[in-house]
Amino acid sequence: MSSKLTQVVAKMQCHVNEPQPHSSEGFHSLRLGAVYSGYEDDKAKGENAVFGKYTPFAELNMSICNPAANAFFESGKKYYVTFTEAPD
Repeated sequence: MSSKLTQVVAKMQCHVNEPQPHSSEGFHSLRLGAVYSGYEDDKAKGENAVFGKYTPFAELNMSICNPAANAFFESGKKYYVTFTEAPD
């Protein structure tokens, strides 16, 4: 018997966080990609291998103009992204 998921979690790495040069609002462009290390090897262990097995490809592009949020995302760091259903 299968149960309905209430959320899906992905582990993603920030590849780009750069200011948009022509923005007077302080927008930053961000690009994150799924962590996939080890998914090719069924014997690989660790969290990255598990995330890589179930979400081997994902890409998220965002533009943010909140200075605190811009500072939160650092190139090279990894983040969890949790997807939950939202009301209309």
